Amino acid sequence: MQLKILSEKFYNTYVHCDEILKKKDRPYACMTIELDGILFAVPFRHHIRHPHSFHTIGEAGLDYSKSVIIADALFLSDDTPSIESKEFAIIKKNEQKIRYGLSKYVRQYKRAMKHRDNPRSENILKYSTLKYFEEYFDCDIATK
Repeated sequence: MQLKILSEKFYNTYVHCDEILKKKDRPYACMTIELDGILFAVPFRHHIRHPHSFHTIGEAGLDYSKSVIIADALFLSDDTPSIESKEFAIIKKNEQKIRYGLSKYVRQYKRAMKHRDNPRSENILKYSTLKYFEEYFDCDIATK
């Protein structure tokens, strides 16, 4: 797991993807996590009010629902973000918990993909950024 910033190339590639977090004045810091050979970038956010996240301080933390897949090394900037030392310490102490949380979220998303007609799948499919990366998922393993 590493702290990274998404590159301009990433944002240009996914410019029309409304659920991907974008800020004109500053980039989002992300934590990269590899799961099953796929590299994810999970953004740090403030005011997270849903369960698909790892909270560090208050309502701040890592938002699994806004995770993206890094399919090209050029999608990551060479710049290194900085986060508060207290928040960094919490992240380091909970790396396994964070990895498990992201893995659990990806499994939930895959199940929702497999059962798109189920009303309970609607929110996860509607608001997740993973919808832009579904070609990377094998839906046959969605129920594992």
